Amino acid sequence: MWQAQSPPRKFAQSPPRPTAGRSGWGRVWRTEGRREPIPEPDAAENPLLGLIVGAFSAAWFVVALPFRLVRGTISLLGRLTGILVGFTLMVVGMALCAGPFFLIGAPLFLIGLLLTLRCLG
Repeated sequence: MWQAQSPPRKFAQSPPRPTAGRSGWGRVWRTEGRREPIPEPDAAENPLLGLIVGAFSAAWFVVALPFRLVRGTISLLGRLTGILVGFTLMVVGMALCAGPFFLIGAPLFLIGLLLTLRCLG
């Protein structure tokens, strides 16, 4: 096979590292393995900081609440509409399957089923 004999792609190969001379790269590579977490300010150390964070959190909650409610309402109405349309397509599809229009009813039923299941979660 030609694919098994082809060399690896260039983006998969990492470039060689330069020597650790006067360029300063040696310091970077020596500290590369050390990953210390960034110290976060603790609210217990500074009560004023905890008060400021709490005030901003409460203000952001109040500002964002109407937008979250509108988004949730639109999402709920969209799901309910999808369930209603999907169930209607399932009923119409079964009605057409019972008659002479089997080739139209079966796909219609499947589309309605998939739409309903998608809207249910």
